Amino acid sequence: MSTRTSSLALTLLVAGCGADPASQPAAQAGETVACGPVGETLLPVCTVERDGSMLILHHPDGGFRRLAVQGNVLTAADGAELASVTRSAGATEVTIGGMRYRLAGKGATAGQ
Repeated sequence: MSTRTSSLALTLLVAGCGADPASQPAAQAGETVACGPVGETLLPVCTVERDGSMLILHHPDGGFRRLAVQGNVLTAADGAELASVTRSAGATEVTIGGMRYRLAGKGATAGQ
């Protein structure tokens, strides 16, 4: 690859890293949900993919979290971090690994 092409690719890559997630469309197919780092405003930029008894929460940057669903109990399906689940009227809020997700629908509880 030429130096000019390499420089352009690097510039575009770096510019994309600092982009505001609210301005980025959710790239994954599925239901859009509000998400964001703990302590920050939740924005509708994440998507949920349902795969049997799994929920896969996709971030706009390509990252994701997997949650196992058993009845109305949600548990982290990968990694060492536990999911914390809070219920409110019409939504379930999940906190895991410094991120929060607001899922619409009936409440769920956290499992071990």
